[in-house]
Amino acid sequence: MHIKLGGLIPIFGGIYGLLIAYRVVPRKPKDPEKMELWLRKFGPMMKVLSPLLIGYGLLELLGVL
Repeated sequence: MHIKLGGLIPIFGGIYGLLIAYRVVPRKPKDPEKMELWLRKFGPMMKVLSPLLIGYGLLELLGVL
């Protein structure tokens, strides 16, 4: 039995994307105004794409893809 761990990278990337989108990380950004502008621009997209990335990683990890 061969275990494919390649799906972990998109899973961790998706989790990190969600943490950024929901303002969990970074806790104290160097430039809060710049971070707020970035979140307004990309936050909604990150909230949609990050779960899709996690799902893709899970499917790859399970060997479906």
